[in-house]
Amino acid sequence: MYKKLSTTLLGALVGFMSATSFAQLTDPFSGYDIQPEIPASSKETSHTDSNAYAGLVWTWGNKQGLKPDFLLGFRSLHVESSDTVQGGDFNVRVKYNQGLKLDGVRLAYVAGKRNFMGNYGVGYSFTNKDFLATVAGQGDFYRFGTDYSFKNKALKPYAEINTLERPDGIEPNVQPGGCPTGYSIVYFGGFTYPNDGPNCAKLVDPI
Repeated sequence: MYKKLSTTLLGALVGFMSATSFAQLTDPFSGYDIQPEIPASSKETSHTDSNAYAGLVWTWGNKQGLKPDFLLGFRSLHVESSDTVQGGDFNVRVKYNQGLKLDGVRLAYVAGKRNFMGNYGVGYSFTNKDFLATVAGQGDFYRFGTDYSFKNKALKPYAEINTLERPDGIEPNVQPGGCPTGYSIVYFGGFTYPNDGPNCAKLVDPI
């Protein structure tokens, strides 16, 4: 009876060891702790783009005919890596039909994308002694818009060419992916846990 029991236990032990060995041969993940790779991430960055500029402005209904006004200004923009911009613009217009004469000033909030942005602001005309509201669209080296005269209750469209090009862009801060601390890339070719190809793994000490 004892001999039969010993034979049975021995057979069970051999079978268990064989199954374990077979599992280690057929399961490439045996003895490893598998973790997914940490994916790459992207974080927005930004910078400030500031420029002084000059230009010429043609205003509809201007008494000096086709002669444009001179324009001097300064623009400062907060530029994000998504190409979104916002900031401010201040400019001064000067007439020169009968000598140089200060025409008006404008201060605008600027918002949009690097390649096209809107201007929304207020101003004052020294020529007409009048407060203004102004709105415009701006691209590389041009601006089209209109002023609204509160005194005359009238719109005054204008076209402008200037030295302003699109603000410089900036790349996002990209963090590459990788393995958690203590893990290394291991290739399990032909298997799908947790995916084909590289996985993060480390050997586990046997108990």
